[in-house]
Amino acid sequence: MKIAKPRLVIDPFEWLRGYGESRVSFYSVGPDVILDIQYEKEAVVDSEEVVLTIKREIVFMSVRCFIREPFPGGTMFEFDGDSCEFQLGKLTEFRNSEWVREDLKAWRSASSHEPLELKHFSIQFLSENLTFHVLAADVFLSNELSRS
Repeated sequence: MKIAKPRLVIDPFEWLRGYGESRVSFYSVGPDVILDIQYEKEAVVDSEEVVLTIKREIVFMSVRCFIREPFPGGTMFEFDGDSCEFQLGKLTEFRNSEWVREDLKAWRSASSHEPLELKHFSIQFLSENLTFHVLAADVFLSNELSRS
């Protein structure tokens, strides 16, 4: 399936250390899918430098479809455009996505209800060698959370 017209949504390297994430996992809560990203951060606690394990969550709201694949590896998506437009490791929305069009077509053939306006999001985690593709209504990034 062809994807094109990428738009940067979140750049994890604004808050991740240079070597990236320590661990990535995912889970769902109702119709939402949450990517749990753990990473290390240096901090000063009681005048002593320590390394804390922190996490942030990328929350995809009202998810219709979710794909997890190894990265690098085979993919069902073919990027159509100038490769310098697409930045690996960053949460990207593809404003032109055959996946979105096909899902909308399938929805309309099976339902008379108005479908959600879905967006195709993608992110690669280079240290974990994973990529995620998500059809969702929207996405947001949590604040830093202590690992529990």
